[in-house]
Formats: sequence, structure tokens, C-alpha cells
Amino acid sequence: MKEADFAAFLDGFNRLAKLDLDLGEASDPEAAMARLKGYAAHIRVGAEVAGSTAHQIAVLTLVNILSRFALGGVTLSGMLDAPMLAPWPSRTLMAAVETLGGAAGEPAGDCPTAVVGTADDVVDRAIQLTFEGWRGGIVPAGASRLDEAKGTAVSAVLAAAIGAAEIFAILREEVASGRRPRGLSIWRPDGDQDWLSPASDGPPLLFLPNRLWILGLGHLGQAFLWSLAMCPFADRAEVSLVLQDMDDITKSTASTSILTMKAARGRKTRDVARTLEAMGFSTVIIERPFDDQFKRRPEDPLVLICGVDNAHARSQLEAPGFPLIVEAGIGRSTQDFQAIRLHTFPSRRKAAELWRTEMTDATAVVAETRGYQRLRERGVDECGLARLAGTAVGAPFVGTVAGVLMLGQILRLLHGDQVDAVIDLDLRALDARRVVPNANPLALNPGFQICDV
Repeated sequence: MKEADFAAFLDGFNRLAKLDLDLGEASDPEAAMARLKGYAAHIRVGAEVAGSTAHQIAVLTLVNILSRFALGGVTLSGMLDAPMLAPWPSRTLMAAVETLGGAAGEPAGDCPTAVVGTADDVVDRAIQLTFEGWRGGIVPAGASRLDEAKGTAVSAVLAAAIGAAEIFAILREEVASGRRPRGLSIWRPDGDQDWLSPASDGPPLLFLPNRLWILGLGHLGQAFLWSLAMCPFADRAEVSLVLQDMDDITKSTASTSILTMKAARGRKTRDVARTLEAMGFSTVIIERPFDDQFKRRPEDPLVLICGVDNAHARSQLEAPGFPLIVEAGIGRSTQDFQAIRLHTFPSRRKAAELWRTEMTDATAVVAETRGYQRLRERGVDECGLARLAGTAVGAPFVGTVAGVLMLGQILRLLHGDQVDAVIDLDLRALDARRVVPNANPLALNPGFQICDV
């Protein structure tokens, strides 16, 4: 394989297909992609979507995520002709679904099903999305649900992301998948209370942030912005979003980044800005490095949202002088790609301590699996194999959960709560999560507007 051909392959390789390549379950990249192309999913849409914005948001988020790894098709049945209530630029729910990669139709064979709303004909391998207030997740089809009439945009996005993760687990035939309740409280992610219990819920959602600086417009940055964009802003034109990134879109970007459509090309900043502006927001584009020369100006937003995976940039997060920084990172390997770690700053530990310079030069170890051996046989050199090995395994549902939790920190601040210093969890074992409250009291008004409820 020529160097140019390998570079094109790497730019276009779906980041979840890499999972099978690294595990040794695929004989070559084509076999890994073929497995994703064999994945299909179905969504049953209840009558609630005709009058519920939250249910529509759950449907759109679910389609958006599933279509990026269930390459055999995402079909929907039920109430699909509802007029659009969710803040997506389409006239009908069906039109939005098609834009995001779904299609009307019955299930393709024995594929897993996610139910949004009420469905009478519950089938095997079905999960039920459910949400209320600050809480979202899934239960087995037919089980008791939360009060979805009190659903919010953030709880609906969270439920859809966890639902997509469970669909992936079912497709992978993981033990107990589809037979367990799984969810989180954005208000109390520590898990001291069961997410299904009202004790883990927060106050009515009344306030939304309207001035933010977003650093990094890949997997995490776009997940955060999707969660924010679904919220019920009274005046979107008064929301100012500074978008900072220097990267171009590649063919693989759409496999993890949920504001990037398959045909998109060019700079990430400009593509994301077009999408957000079509939804009514005001944007400012910054296309220069975030380094030790970067300083926040008095007129800039007070809150920095960071979703970059560059350790050096993360070590510099506190240098520009943002009063609040919300940062998240996700795992990269077959073992930890569903792991999320969120930080807020200022905190007792400095960003420069967490990401020390000497920790940034890790060299990827090339897996000795048959897929990598096949690439050697095709002429890919060790440098190319190391580049592939160093490329992260990525799942869009992981970034979306992280994005909701990042937004949740700001929402909690706006509703009189304190932020967390650390949230540490893995979607494969949600009950084992760890949360450390931020010991630095934060009295900050980041700018807000009242929800349009």
C-alpha cells in the first residue's frame, strides 16, 4: 500500500471499526468495516413526539448517534409525521430524521430496538428510553418509566446517548445488555442516590448559559454543542459562542463528531459555525493555537469548555485566565474507550500538574494482531502502523454523555449548586463511577438567559 493510499485510508477509517482491528477480531480493515455495515438498529416512536420537544430530541439524538456506527441502517416506525418542535432546522420530524441518517421502515432482521415514548408492540431485544428533569437513561422495554412529561433537553440527550451505548452492547452480544436499567443524574452524578429516584433530581431547569468559549471541535466539542443547541433558549441570537480549532474535517470525523455530516469538508470551525448559525446562534471563529501566548480578554466569555485530546494544550488551560474551565477527556484504547474523565478548574490540582510535559510523549505500541499483520503484508511500514495504533478508538455515544455532563456543570452553577472537581466513569460500569466535589467555592455569573418553557 502506497503512503498516499494509507494516509487516505487512515483519514477515512471509522473510529469504531478500529475496535475490532485492535482486538484481533477482524482479519483486516475491510473486515472491521464490514462488521459495522452489518449492524442495524430500529427505533419505535410513540405518539408523544407529536407534542413533546423532549421526545423529539431523544429521537433525533438517537438517530444521529446510531447512524454513525450502525452502518447497516437505522430505521424508524411509529409517529414520524409530527411537525418539528425540537430546535433543528427542519419542518417535520421525518425530514430531520432523514437529514441525520435515519429512514422510515420496519426492523432489518433481528436487530435491536429502542423505544422512545409509548409502544404497544414491544419486541425482544428492545430497550426503553426514559427521562425526567435532570435524569436520563434506559430501562428494559415494558418496565416502569420516569415522568417523561417533565423531560428536558439535557435529560433526553443523555437518555439517547446511553440508549445508543446499550444498542452497541446488544450488537456486540455483551452479557446482560438490554436487560438492565442504566442511567445518570446530571444534577447528582455521584450516584449517592439511584438515578431512578426523585432524590437524585434537581430543581426546575430555568437558566441557560449564553456566553461560552469552546476549545476543540472534534468528538467532545461537538457533543457539548449538540447538547447545548437542543436546549430551549428564549433568544438564540443573544447566545455568543466562540469556536476555537485549527483542524480540517476528514472522512473519519463524522464517525465520532455528531455535528459533522458525512459530506462535510473544510475547516471544523466553519462547518460547525454554519450549523449553529442555521439554528439561530451567534458564533465567532478562532483558528490559532491555544498555547502559552494565548490570553483571555476582558470582553471574552468567562467559561472555557475544553474538548481537546492534546496533553500540552490541556496543561495550559489555566494560563489564559478563564474564571471557570470545564474539561473532559475520553479513553482511546480497546480497554478504556468508554471511559470519561471530567475536570473543572480552578481546583486544588492545577492543569499543569495533571498533564505534565514529560507525560505527553507516549509512543503507540503496534498491536500484533492479524489485521496489523495483513497491513504489513500490503506494504505499510512501521511508521504507518504506529500512526494507526496511535489513532483512538472512538464511539459517538461516549462523547455525547461527556458533553451532557460538561454542560451539566454550568447548568448546576446557574441553579445555585457547586461544580465537581472530577467525574470519573466508564459506560460499561456506570455504578462504579467516582465524583470528587470541587473544594474551591465558585461565585460566578457566566452570563445566562431564562429558558423558553
